[in-house]
Amino acid sequence: MSRTSPTTARTRTLVVDAADESAFRPLNGVGGVPGPVEGYAAFPDMTPLWREAGVTVVRSFDWVSRLDTRNNPTSLFPDWSADVDDPASYNFTATDQWVEAVHAIGAEVMFTIASSIPQNKLPAEDVEVYGRVVEHIVRHFSQGWANGPTKPIRIYEFGDQPDFGPLHFAGRPEEFYAMYRAFCEAVHRVDPTLTVGGPATAFPLEIEAPYREGFLRFVRENDLPLHFFSFLWFTDGSRDPFDYRYVSDELRRVLDGHGFTDTALTLCYWNYLAVPSSSAPASEKGAFQAATAIALQDTVIDHAFFFRADSGRDPHYGFVDPGGVGDEEGRPDERSRALALAGRATQGRRLAVTGGDESGLAAIAGRDGDTVRVLVANYVAPESALAPRDEDRFTFRIPIGEQRIELGLTLPPQRAELASAGVDAARIELRHLPWVDRTATVTITSLTGAEDGPRDVRVSDAGTLHLDLALPPQSAFLVEVHP
Repeated sequence: MSRTSPTTARTRTLVVDAADESAFRPLNGVGGVPGPVEGYAAFPDMTPLWREAGVTVVRSFDWVSRLDTRNNPTSLFPDWSADVDDPASYNFTATDQWVEAVHAIGAEVMFTIASSIPQNKLPAEDVEVYGRVVEHIVRHFSQGWANGPTKPIRIYEFGDQPDFGPLHFAGRPEEFYAMYRAFCEAVHRVDPTLTVGGPATAFPLEIEAPYREGFLRFVRENDLPLHFFSFLWFTDGSRDPFDYRYVSDELRRVLDGHGFTDTALTLCYWNYLAVPSSSAPASEKGAFQAATAIALQDTVIDHAFFFRADSGRDPHYGFVDPGGVGDEEGRPDERSRALALAGRATQGRRLAVTGGDESGLAAIAGRDGDTVRVLVANYVAPESALAPRDEDRFTFRIPIGEQRIELGLTLPPQRAELASAGVDAARIELRHLPWVDRTATVTITSLTGAEDGPRDVRVSDAGTLHLDLALPPQSAFLVEVHP
């Protein structure tokens, strides 16, 4: 399956030092719908996959739990003429079930306050009333008001892509800022120790933009909290796993330059492709996911959410999002397996690895109790991503009903190193294993779901073990070694 002779292939040697430990960055968050609830019975249960992947936090935005700014029967507050203080005025049932499902797998919730996109993108009509409604929602989820969940939610995000043309916020930046102020004041009336942030900017490389520098200036001038700055990035225009390093370095520079040195950097959406007209085989997407999960560990990003870690069924847009994992029924494919393998590989303590490159051949290792894991990915960027660009700009169209909205964003500079080095095999050398001169068990799992093993191998009297791995393009393998 995964074994090959290193003399018959273009082989890369990867050295894992089990004596050189460090911490993994906490980047194992996801966005998506946890599973079926009343009124949404078609959603498959994603919690077994999330549990296997060791998901630590789930972003709520794609749930039905949106606070619309206009009357909407599915909104958390359906009727803006209702009594703000009456629990019966709120619509918590489905959202409570999803919160409980996330908590049941040991993960936290990052709760996003945003309107019911795409049906409505308007700003609040009365910001003071809006703030009072936000306060009651936070009391429900953080303090149990109106029979809220037992375990409190402690992270709250405001906004979702307010810079995404007319598709997500059809107001002026000043109106968005006023709503952020009302949001912060409402959350901290409930509990000043709760974590708040935003604005989930869609185009984080636009210079002097209203939802980048403009937003930061407003927050600073009004002495508002901003525990994390959230942004999203997809690679439709580049197909490059190292975009995230460039974008996060730029945002860290901007945050620090505006005095937000203690503000965390939250990647609230990431994936290979997001534009509906973009396409790629599931194997290519899965290899990219694995390579990117590895690359993210060496960025300045503090928290990250893979979007979307569900079947792609959407309660708002009425279509199946191509960014999902598995098929519409939740059956796994290379994308869901990439999520699981990367999550398993980044448990416990990180081990030093050398031999990877910045052309798609990526490796990471960890030790979790008595298990050493090594994840190796061989992502090969398509030829379209290697052709020289005329400019570092990507334009695209989003179909919303009969509308065709054209948008554009700035890209990181194109990297010549993205071109594949042509590796198709790896020799993994594990050094300083604690099981000296003993038999160990090795299992190798691929994106296809195929398993090689378990099989017995011998660790040398120096604590060294060699494993050979066939590594075709658009593949990833998780090697697990047990004493």
